[in-house]
Amino acid sequence: MHFWLMAPLAILVLVAVDLSSERFDPVFETIPAAVGTALFTMAALAVLVATFFATYSFPAEVESRVAYTVTTKPVGRVELVAGKVLGTSLLLLGMLAVVAAGAYGYFLARASGVRVLAAERHAEAVPRARHPADLNALEAMAHLGPLQTYRYRPADTGPEIRIHHAAGAQEDGGTLWVLGESGARLRWNLARTPLRRWVLLYSAVDQAAAATEALRAALRLGVQAQEAGDMPAAQEAYTAAAQRLEEAAEVWDVAARLWETWVRQISEQPPPAPAAALYRRTGAAVSKAAETFAELVVNTTPATIGEVASRLPAVVPPPWSGRLVIEAEVRPPPEQPDEPTQLTIQIVPQMPGAQSSDEEEKGYTVTLTQTGSETQTVPLRLPASPPAQGALRLPFNTDVSLEIRAREPGHLVGVRRGTLCLVGPGDETVAVLDGPEMVSEQFRWRTWIYGRSGEPRQVAVFRFADVPAAILGEGDIPIEVGFTLAAWSTTTFETTAQVTFVNPATGESRALEFTPETHHSALVYLDRSFWRGGALGARLECLTDGDSFGLLGESVQLRLDGGSFLWNFVKAALQVWLFGTVLAAAGVFLSVRLSWFVSIFAAITVFILGMSRAFILQATPVGEAAARLSQRASDSPLWQWVARYLVPPIPNLRALLPADTVALGEAIPLADFGLALAWAAGFVLIMVVAGGCLLRTREVAA
Repeated sequence: MHFWLMAPLAILVLVAVDLSSERFDPVFETIPAAVGTALFTMAALAVLVATFFATYSFPAEVESRVAYTVTTKPVGRVELVAGKVLGTSLLLLGMLAVVAAGAYGYFLARASGVRVLAAERHAEAVPRARHPADLNALEAMAHLGPLQTYRYRPADTGPEIRIHHAAGAQEDGGTLWVLGESGARLRWNLARTPLRRWVLLYSAVDQAAAATEALRAALRLGVQAQEAGDMPAAQEAYTAAAQRLEEAAEVWDVAARLWETWVRQISEQPPPAPAAALYRRTGAAVSKAAETFAELVVNTTPATIGEVASRLPAVVPPPWSGRLVIEAEVRPPPEQPDEPTQLTIQIVPQMPGAQSSDEEEKGYTVTLTQTGSETQTVPLRLPASPPAQGALRLPFNTDVSLEIRAREPGHLVGVRRGTLCLVGPGDETVAVLDGPEMVSEQFRWRTWIYGRSGEPRQVAVFRFADVPAAILGEGDIPIEVGFTLAAWSTTTFETTAQVTFVNPATGESRALEFTPETHHSALVYLDRSFWRGGALGARLECLTDGDSFGLLGESVQLRLDGGSFLWNFVKAALQVWLFGTVLAAAGVFLSVRLSWFVSIFAAITVFILGMSRAFILQATPVGEAAARLSQRASDSPLWQWVARYLVPPIPNLRALLPADTVALGEAIPLADFGLALAWAAGFVLIMVVAGGCLLRTREVAA
């Protein structure tokens, strides 16, 4: 009976925690915070009952010899385990029912106050609202109250970042544009081009030639010392030369194998004839040099090292003539029509941890000045080559991407697909067909768009593919628009956003301005005369200079009626019950063979692993610290053993709990609840049968 005292105690804890927590916006945050606190309290209660009570029964009955009496009756072992699980589950169900009833009563009390507060806020906001749409959320809260449940239908695609051009500018559908101050770039992945192979081949010849020069220098020192009569110095120089000879032989061998592979490949897919002939001639010379060095290493003794200089091959690598050619179009701001645009072209290594903070000194970035539509040619230089003005130095032994952007605010740069070419040695030309793609600034998994009061400016495009008219209900159609605002911006509290809806079926568009809020979504309405279902497009823009906001895929979504709030809260409480029942079944199974204290620690371990199962299996990084932790952990043999053998059989307990969005009013689909019920029932059945089989091996009767 003492366990039942935990239910009213949980209600008191729920109320005390919720009342003591401050809310930034009491109108929109009071009920979601209370629902979240209630669900967390019920989950904590389920863990306590499943961890301590479920693991106590079997060890206590064996110790008190009650099990002796039970097993002499015609009671099967599976039935015995099933009874323990069922009893714990029913106990938990009753306790959760008491807590849920108390929590719902508390919600009703808080909701009446929230509704009155919303009505007062709405009356105060009417005279000073900058846009009519700013009042929609408050009006809905005052009219309907906070105890509402909704189903959300997010956009099928988006956000896709595009450019809203100045009035009168000709828009080319085949050109992809980026705006200077937005941080967006046009990117090409060069991994499928022969660029890396060119760099490897020519770098190999450069390194081999450099090793040969180092050998010649060591030999010259030895000869000079010998002519001066300083035999110890000559001997030391010749010893160093012998080491240089072995190093040079290894480098030439690597170069020869690289060229042999390349010559074999160009035989299957030959480049232009001049390039193929150049590669074959160079490959033959490198192969001959490798054979010579291999022979020198075998046949040279310390006494004859000084004679090696006359036999060194003189292989001069063919001239490197790598370059990229790109056709780009630029548009200056309308207020500065004659100002040239500065373009930044950047090589980005495709390797973990590659940083670009010092790209200028590394030589990965060049800046060009352009007006109108021009074709730019940018030389590419090898990693070991000396710096060259206006040339991009390529990194060694890694694939790269190419990025281009405009440097100054208000300037646009656009590139058509198929207008980037790479030109290699022998004028081998390769068109880069993969790209460009636009890469936007992202922070915390959000795509950011930057504001401008004038044009051009960025727009985020969302599209609904085919929305059935039957799900839209009656009256105007509510659409929620959610943002993450840039808290560091000096103009955040004056941000103006605009959403433009486009009906592809009729070609009509509707533009609505509103003030985005960070603590609740903006609410706008579409009347049925404009859209009755089907396809729909939405374009979001920030109209405030210097400000920005972040968007997710679910930032634009239809808000549909989700049914009764009470029924949705009951489904959430039942999901917590399923979560506790699964954990209780695991606890009963563990207690069949273990003592109570050991069973408690084992059940806690199952709980921790079950809650972090997805993280362990996927090593999902959350922030820099978690990424470093995941990297170190994934290299640990213990982590690998846990992820491979121990974690997969453990249930994903987090998936059984209600989603965080339930506290915000999102309805739990009945199909999802049925799936959770079936999954929990299957796991409990497995635990009961396994526990009955395990009980056979335990001696419980004299």
